[in-house]
Amino acid sequence: MSMVDNSNGDESDDEKEKKEILQCMKCFNRLYVVASFSVQLYYEKYILKQPRMDSKQSTKAWI
Repeated sequence: MSMVDNSNGDESDDEKEKKEILQCMKCFNRLYVVASFSVQLYYEKYILKQPRMDSKQSTKAWI
């Protein structure tokens, strides 16, 4: 009878462990999405910028 109690306890421990692992995976996935979005936003805002055109590049002379 004690073996049955231990196996039930083990199953609940296994289920708890699986739930904890799933929770950690969900948190990691959220963190990954947020980090990816942040990197993309940084790239678009600071790295992908087009340089300003000065008068030489625009071929318009100041009067």
